[in-house]
Amino acid sequence: MRSHTAALIVLASTARIPLLTRLVTLLTDEPRVESANVGGVCCTLVRPQGKEARGMIVFLNGGTRLGCNHPAVQRLVRGMGRAGCLVVAPELPGLKDGELTPATLEAAVEAASAAAATAPTERIVLFGVSAGASLALLAAGDPSLEGRVSTVVAIAPWAELDPIVRIATTGFYDGAPRETTPLVQHFVASSLRAAAGPGHDGRAVDELLANRDPQRFDALRAALPIEIEGVLEQLSPLRAAGRLDMSVELVSAADDGYFPLAEAEKLAALLPHARLTVTSLLDHVRLCPSARIRDLFRFIRLTARSLAAAVEGMKRERRAVQPLRFLTVGAGGYAVGLLAFTVLYAAGTPYASASGAAYLFANALMYVGNRYFTFRLGHAGFWKAYARYLTVGLLVAAVNAALLSVLVETTSVDARIGQAISLLVLAPFAFVLFKRWTFRLRSA
Repeated sequence: MRSHTAALIVLASTARIPLLTRLVTLLTDEPRVESANVGGVCCTLVRPQGKEARGMIVFLNGGTRLGCNHPAVQRLVRGMGRAGCLVVAPELPGLKDGELTPATLEAAVEAASAAAATAPTERIVLFGVSAGASLALLAAGDPSLEGRVSTVVAIAPWAELDPIVRIATTGFYDGAPRETTPLVQHFVASSLRAAAGPGHDGRAVDELLANRDPQRFDALRAALPIEIEGVLEQLSPLRAAGRLDMSVELVSAADDGYFPLAEAEKLAALLPHARLTVTSLLDHVRLCPSARIRDLFRFIRLTARSLAAAVEGMKRERRAVQPLRFLTVGAGGYAVGLLAFTVLYAAGTPYASASGAAYLFANALMYVGNRYFTFRLGHAGFWKAYARYLTVGLLVAAVNAALLSVLVETTSVDARIGQAISLLVLAPFAFVLFKRWTFRLRSA
């Protein structure tokens, strides 16, 4: 229910719906808007007025000369602020000039990573429109954001840049005529020239851009500098599909005048947790009126799902639930570890060796429990995180064995009781290391 209320607030704030927009303005507080440097990127910050932020949304804009100061962008991010979210909207380099480069993606990743490190909850929502939608998908797959993104919302993305270049230069897509807007043509021209770099004379790029014959496209495309090949692949979200293990909401108009619906369909087919919504309420990324009530309700549900990860988990609720889950997993691991130690020790294994083996066995089980139950992380980076978890486990096992030896040798306590005491003493230190280093989760 909370997410549906938030959806209505955001839609009313963005679309300026008569009466409803006025009602939302009266019943909700105007958020605080300020500029700040986040991860070395100039950003617009939108904070809820007079209440704690429920979660964080990193909003990535498309190409417009006004950038984050575009009136529609301001209405959207302010609506998210009214709904209780902390919004970070970076001003990405190049987009104001209709130019996309690896530096644009790098700035998006830096801003999102820095924002995630101070998020009110452990994970953030990446919300992108147009070019920003594809950047959001690419950023979500970056290792620096591993396990930190709960949901990606991508409105009117492209899957691959090659077909967009073909449309802009030849007016063909997938073998059929498909016109696009002059803005996309300008975007492609500016981005290709920037990707070629100053070391090239630009003739190959100019020849491709001047071409209108679909039969010549492949030959002219092959003649481009090799640097452009790498850039086009780097900025194509389809290449990162295997790393996107979080929930993804894809949204597109049925007849988008910028990027074909088929681009979103490609992503929906390959992303493991993606849902595609095709709606008549969008003209590319601009909300437009529709008499179709069914489409309106579908769009409200879509918006609610998109905001759910940001508005459902209050910080104090997570602080109460997460430790409880951790204790549940820890209690299970504790019991398994003691049982394994008892079995090994009864079989004649020296207590130090039995302690280490039992701990590592329980450690592996607790890794799975904490990853999927306590912190609710996806599969991405499973083995890298387990290597870190195992490193901490080896350290704790070594300290535990040393502490157990001291207890047994100096107090003559039974080894099984000593093991229980040792684990209890080390548990708080292990928790901090596992959470902060293994899973890379920080406090707000």
